[in-house]
Amino acid sequence: MQFAKLDFLKNSRLAMGLALLIIALSAASLISKEANRTVLVWASVGDLAPGQVITPTDITPASVLLAQTAKNYLSSSAQIVGTTVISKISAGDLIPVAAISTEVDSLDKRLVPLTVEITDLPIALVRGDVIDIYAIAKKDSNSIITPELLAAGVSVEQVLERSNSGSVSVLVILNNNQVLSALNLITDSRLVIVRSV
Repeated sequence: MQFAKLDFLKNSRLAMGLALLIIALSAASLISKEANRTVLVWASVGDLAPGQVITPTDITPASVLLAQTAKNYLSSSAQIVGTTVISKISAGDLIPVAAISTEVDSLDKRLVPLTVEITDLPIALVRGDVIDIYAIAKKDSNSIITPELLAAGVSVEQVLERSNSGSVSVLVILNNNQVLSALNLITDSRLVIVRSV
């Protein structure tokens, strides 16, 4: 009788051990299948603003589990260098299909350099920031009396090195129809840059 009990216990332990092994193998298989559902899509390295043309240093492939929403984002096999950003993409974000375009008329955009006093722009202004540019009268200015909004929602293309004179060169993207009015105000006013939050 005792031998029968021992055999039963051994058999039940063996069966339980086999069941746990099967469960563990099944779980590992499911995890492996789930991991294989991840896809490689493009992500932004830094902030990208409307009007900017994507360069190789702006993007990096990211492996993510997207399931059914994968079609809304750009696969890392898609060639997007040279395309134009049409809506703001924050640093680290996946790049949505709707955020870039190959059909934006680049002839309507102009890169305009601005020289701004270091005290008249936000700290750590970088490429991809969206800004408003204001013109304020210089002491001897006759053409501008009150502060005037020069351009709103402007994308920063590049912030150049600060000079020893205390000024900074900022390259911005303006629409073609904004350039002339901007240049008219730039010559006789002090520029203040306000970053959008």
